[in-house]
Amino acid sequence: MTEYGRDRERRRRTRALLGAGQLVALTVSLGLATGWVPVAATLSGLLVLMVAVFSVIMGRDARAERRRRAAGRAPTWPAQLPVRAALLLGARAPGHHARRTDEVGELFGRLSLVEGELRWEPRKADRRVGPVTFDRSWTAEVVPLWGPGAPGCLTLTSPGGTAVDIWIRHPADLRRELAGRR
Repeated sequence: MTEYGRDRERRRRTRALLGAGQLVALTVSLGLATGWVPVAATLSGLLVLMVAVFSVIMGRDARAERRRRAAGRAPTWPAQLPVRAALLLGARAPGHHARRTDEVGELFGRLSLVEGELRWEPRKADRRVGPVTFDRSWTAEVVPLWGPGAPGCLTLTSPGGTAVDIWIRHPADLRRELAGRR
């Protein structure tokens, strides 16, 4: 993982810990004001609702990917390409991203493995950004990360030493597919 990737994960971990701390503080203050039974019931209901919605969304994505692969199409994974990397690789960044070189955000898209080459394509709203292709000369390292939705980081390194992090879901599946392309 590049330094940018380590910084991004550090920020994500800090935000998660701060959010958990705020939730605990809010729960304690509400529990003291209204009683513990209504707070526990409300939190339990919200937790069940969040898990159900998350499961529906993730299940829909998994079913769509299974249908794609059963139809003989190339495997794909939801992926986020950092704006800095997109600009470095010659892709055009959309909107205000195109005018800044110090951009910290990510562009949403899908990573596919076609004929041994990895190809990142932007979401439909950003089609003018253009795809980015990584041929077999780029070495790949897949690192699973902690969090909901099975996140991971794919670090691609060019023969010249340029390293790019792409944030993906289902890193174990990507690692299996990459092992099969060699």
